[in-house]
Amino acid sequence: MLVRIATVNDTNGNPRRGWLRTTAAGQVLGWIEEGYEGSAAIKGYDDGETPTIHVKPSEYKRLKKWGESVEAGK
Repeated sequence: MLVRIATVNDTNGNPRRGWLRTTAAGQVLGWIEEGYEGSAAIKGYDDGETPTIHVKPSEYKRLKKWGESVEAGK
């Protein structure tokens, strides 16, 4: 399952959006950065029903770091 996480663009105008990959039970498996790719970044992962959660920038950074650390096995 994918959960899209979004916040406001950074001070340079770069997008801050990505997806947490999770199991159906909610266990985090990793992070996929959207960048400028949009939905093309999740090609092969998309289940067609991706919810978007809008968060504050600090929460976005925390969730991204969490997803990346799980994926890296840290």
